[in-house]
Amino acid sequence: MPKMSKISVAIFLAIGALCQQGAFARAEVAGSGADLFEQAEQLPADFLEQLFDSPLIVRIDFDGHSAGEGTITLSRDGKVQLVALSNEQRGGIEQGDRELIEKFLREPRALGACDTNCDGVLALHYNLQDSVLSIVTRHAEQDGEQKKYHPLPASGSTGLITYNYLNLTGGQGREIGGRYSFDAIGSVGNWSITSGLQATQNRGMRRASEIEYSVPRLYAQREFEGKFARAGFFTPDLATGIRPPRMPGGGAATTLGVMFGTSEAREVEGARPSLYPVYVTANRQGMVEIYRNGALIHSQSVQPGLQVVDTRPLPSGIYEVEIRLVEDGQVTSTQNELIYKPAAWSDPTQRWKYAFFAGQERNLIGEDRSHAFTAGGAINYLAHPRVVLGASAQHVADANVFGASVDWQFTDRARTYWNVYHSSKHGVGGDVQILMPYRDGSVSLSHSQRWQRSDRRHRNARSSVRSGKVHDSAITWSHRFTAQTSIMSRASYASGATSGLGVDLSVSHRHSLFGNDLTWRLSGFDRPTGTLARTRNRGVDLGLSIALGKEKRSYNVNLGTRSGSDGRRDQYASLGVRQELDTGFFRSVGANGTVDRYGLSVGATTQFEHSVARGDAFLQRSSKEGGIAGGMNLSSTVGTNGKSAAVSGKGNAFNGESAVIVDLASDFEDVKVRAQDTSGGSIELHPGRNLVPVSAYRAGRLQYFFDRSQAPAATLQPAATHYHLNKGGVGYEKVHVMKTLTVIGRLVDRAGKPVRAAHLSSLAGRSVTEADGFFALEVSHADPVIKVEKGGKPLRTLHLKPQDHQMEGDSLIVGELECEQEQTNADSGESRDEQG
Repeated sequence: MPKMSKISVAIFLAIGALCQQGAFARAEVAGSGADLFEQAEQLPADFLEQLFDSPLIVRIDFDGHSAGEGTITLSRDGKVQLVALSNEQRGGIEQGDRELIEKFLREPRALGACDTNCDGVLALHYNLQDSVLSIVTRHAEQDGEQKKYHPLPASGSTGLITYNYLNLTGGQGREIGGRYSFDAIGSVGNWSITSGLQATQNRGMRRASEIEYSVPRLYAQREFEGKFARAGFFTPDLATGIRPPRMPGGGAATTLGVMFGTSEAREVEGARPSLYPVYVTANRQGMVEIYRNGALIHSQSVQPGLQVVDTRPLPSGIYEVEIRLVEDGQVTSTQNELIYKPAAWSDPTQRWKYAFFAGQERNLIGEDRSHAFTAGGAINYLAHPRVVLGASAQHVADANVFGASVDWQFTDRARTYWNVYHSSKHGVGGDVQILMPYRDGSVSLSHSQRWQRSDRRHRNARSSVRSGKVHDSAITWSHRFTAQTSIMSRASYASGATSGLGVDLSVSHRHSLFGNDLTWRLSGFDRPTGTLARTRNRGVDLGLSIALGKEKRSYNVNLGTRSGSDGRRDQYASLGVRQELDTGFFRSVGANGTVDRYGLSVGATTQFEHSVARGDAFLQRSSKEGGIAGGMNLSSTVGTNGKSAAVSGKGNAFNGESAVIVDLASDFEDVKVRAQDTSGGSIELHPGRNLVPVSAYRAGRLQYFFDRSQAPAATLQPAATHYHLNKGGVGYEKVHVMKTLTVIGRLVDRAGKPVRAAHLSSLAGRSVTEADGFFALEVSHADPVIKVEKGGKPLRTLHLKPQDHQMEGDSLIVGELECEQEQTNADSGESRDEQG
């Protein structure tokens, strides 16, 4: 038979399958291999040869969910075997389901019902009509509703992640001030341990060598389904997924105690329906189109009769949509509905959120507190999809604080927040905030008012806080006139320490000149200073920024006038430049200079990043004082699981609540490899140990791939790994960048006939021989060994010698490789009688 391309065969199979649709209709998911032969009988004999014992690319269906694409072989005795499963994460299957597919189909499996060594699989079915291999397990008939919570790791997880920070400032004639701190989160089983330490040396301390230490937190916490429990030293923030009312003076100090409440940490971030269902009634089979602001956002098919529209795929929020019912290509009805999916409330069916704590004020180290009893709590209630009510109460030392709030989204975009409180120590107060966004801008208003009660024990002559009525009001307006021009303004009025009216106005315009972006900015301000002299701070500033995109360089020039510290007018002019760097230790450098009535001020800044730390530094000279001052900020992340440890200076290493140590071994010196998480984040890996941040509680995959700018003759082993970690857990994976050769050849038997459907494997990949015996397989350059098997039984192990064959670039042409009828396995020495 003349050799045909796979595409031609696939097209012919599809056409033949469609012509014989009636014969295929008898196939069922739990059908046997006989169904396949009934379908195959309708094909011409020549194409039948291309169906069996040849690699086929199929879609894999696992309990009704797409598992992506895979390469399989079908034998004439009705058995299927997996060659490779696509590395792309698709559909709704979990990592455990993917592993089950790979493990179960690694050996030839008979189509139809499974009888032995099934691992929970009930049946296999392959349908020629749509090239789908269906796998049905015992879980298929269980409740198909989406899981609400992520399960905890079955065996828990161990690990410790510390986020380290160092801040230093100093200068001529000034004492050095600094702070070192770390935030640590670890995992023991399914409990998370959170800790922190701060060591601070501030300017103005009584002794230059005096350092203050504090441990703000050291507690254990466990996440349950929708709940959490905490015990240890902590600062009660009551912000675990709820919005508590603002309560001045209600912040508790470090407390030794317990805390519990609702939690969304383990909730599955899946689609949820609208709180109030949307119904349509169709006379005929048709479809529903859902429009928002005139744009189609979703469509779905409907059957005749009354039914509920599936609103789960719609975006979160509270907004109006237009529902169009289309039957026979015509819009037969339209209706407007409101979708109620509060963005800040992931599950509207759970109307209550709360957090409570109780304990004793106590410090772990340093100056101890009064050991006074403290307790409190906060509650949120979803009274309506647009309205959230809040209440809180706290007893702190000798003060009682109560608060109440209303969060109301009164239109699709606008919302308001009202808050009132009463403190036995600080008095009564409240505030209101209104945010009204529109298409090209937004308007926000805020007003707070409080009747303060001065505490004589904490009052002194220098305090600006007095008893009486204090209020603050502000209105902010931002608007974009065009894509290039925008304005921002703010007016505020306050009484108290800084009283009076303040106004800020800023206008910016962006345009292009010779291919470079220029931004003009004109701003002016008039504010009260808050000093005893009751002077005002007024100024105008005109600025120009020039961005040279290709060179990654930017310039800025400013001219303006402002009020000096002595109340006199101060004119100034400044010039600055910044250069972004792609490689090396430094990522950006900048310099600036300012001229005013005191003289010349100069400064320099830089940002840097290393594999173990990142940070920034600055140096400046004041025109008024003449002294030189500077500062530096460093940060680094360390992760360990008790057996391995890794250090990272990458910025995104601070994003995850868990991590995976990836030990990268490479046969190349300069190859670039990236790791991508199922959540979409990616990080560049370097040879050696890398710390990759991942999400806690959610089972996921890390997929490894080469940078797009490179295409080396290499493979990544493994190409993907999976994880499932508790918060603070640290996993470990080893990845090898293996230099490879592509072996091209033909497998034949003693008589010279092609050996078809033989499965080939090496350290670098897997393949299967075509109908004519040809194959292409990636093998390790250092260990070019090929194992041959057929029907699940080994035939031969081939030890290749590249110097004995023809090399063409990165390909090794080996010609015909003979596989005798009786071969001796090179590894075990056992005699094989299978036809090769």
